[in-house]
Amino acid sequence: MKAGNRAAAWTLSAMLLLGALVLLPAAEARTPAVQVEMGDRVIKVDASISQSMVASFGGSVVVSNNANQPATVDLSVVAGDWASAVEINPSQKIVTGDGTLQFTAVVTVAPQASEGTYSAQVVARAETPGSAAAVSQNITAIRLVRNRLGVECDRPVLQAAAGQTVTFPVRVYNNGSTRDTIAPALGRIAGRMDRFSYLLQEGSLDIEADGFVYFNVNLTLSPNATAGSYTILFTAQSSASSASGAEQVLTAVIPAKAGTGGAPPGPDYKLWFGISIIIVGACLMVFLGGTEIGFLALLQFILVPLFVRLKKDQVLDHFTRGQIFGFIKANPGAHYIAVQEHLELQNGVLAYHLKVLEREEYITSERDGIYRRFYPRHMKIPHKERQLTRVQRDIVEALKAHPGTSQNGLARLIGESKQVVGYHVRVLEKAGLVRVEREAQQTRCFLEGAPLDVEPEPEAPAPEPDEHADVIKEIHA
Repeated sequence: MKAGNRAAAWTLSAMLLLGALVLLPAAEARTPAVQVEMGDRVIKVDASISQSMVASFGGSVVVSNNANQPATVDLSVVAGDWASAVEINPSQKIVTGDGTLQFTAVVTVAPQASEGTYSAQVVARAETPGSAAAVSQNITAIRLVRNRLGVECDRPVLQAAAGQTVTFPVRVYNNGSTRDTIAPALGRIAGRMDRFSYLLQEGSLDIEADGFVYFNVNLTLSPNATAGSYTILFTAQSSASSASGAEQVLTAVIPAKAGTGGAPPGPDYKLWFGISIIIVGACLMVFLGGTEIGFLALLQFILVPLFVRLKKDQVLDHFTRGQIFGFIKANPGAHYIAVQEHLELQNGVLAYHLKVLEREEYITSERDGIYRRFYPRHMKIPHKERQLTRVQRDIVEALKAHPGTSQNGLARLIGESKQVVGYHVRVLEKAGLVRVEREAQQTRCFLEGAPLDVEPEPEAPAPEPDEHADVIKEIHA
């Protein structure tokens, strides 16, 4: 009996020990810690010189708190409709204990994506048997460049006096991924040809990628220049990409004298006196000839054109002028350069005919930022409250995706220098579009209101509730 009791006791002890060994790993199983680290914060896709629309970047996944456990790490890339394909390698790997996993991600930008800055999220999910899953993510900004050049002038309109020379410092940006050579040019838009002249102080200049240079434009008014506006067009053309160019309208204004009420200058009496002398001389020649043929020739070749050109119903009889009016009617809001390039007209020819069409009330024009847009006379002109530069649009889009980002964080996101971002943030703050909260040595930026000309970027698909909840983190400096 005692021997049977001892055997039963040994059997029971062995079973308890075996159960403890089975339960011990489950008791010790714990959730690993996982962290996604990115090698590059901003990836540039330069479509201005390459048809390849692929952004490639890498990083690592650090697994910790995982001693003596096999953890399955799943990797994925989340992007919006702007991406046509995403790929990450490896997509899954088993890590035993603490360790680091290197990965490479490839994102293909959709052909129809517009120029701007987008965000791609790399999500890592680590799970061990018997424990909850750990999730981490990080963000890389992908900047798509289609036109590598940008032009800005802090003061494109300057007041001047007759005989004075004014200088416009024009800043040209190279937003591309390679070094470029910029070929500048100037063209006259408005103002009598004998009243002013213009000159570029610099020729072609080299610009490093993400850099800028200044071109100084001198506009000299003649001593006999009268009150009014004298306008020229500065254009910059990329040597690396024939499709990349930018323009800036520059205007010198001579204000009207006090007491004139801003009235336009009176007729040029010298000019009309000379025309009158010519007409009187021609009439005398016909009269002295005493022939009816001579009199009719005078009417047809001298008097008739002076009056016919002022008849409104015959303004469009001119072939080129009819072409211009037809293009503007079919493309309301087209600006000067668009009309010129489409119809392949010289500057002087296009400027003259536009002036005639506007004077005879066939068309009207309105300034829109750096452009002057033309509309049919009786068309209701659409108005926008604000026009933003490319850098300002990038800042707005970045703050939509990451509210509360610091100015340093914005600089990393959109790939600009801290000084450039700081300047444009102050402009947006004065315009009431951005709110800046300052805490000690740090600033946090928030959108105050969305500009009318900025369309919201499609949101990336949200992660599954049971896998990605409470794991999205903002980028801060």
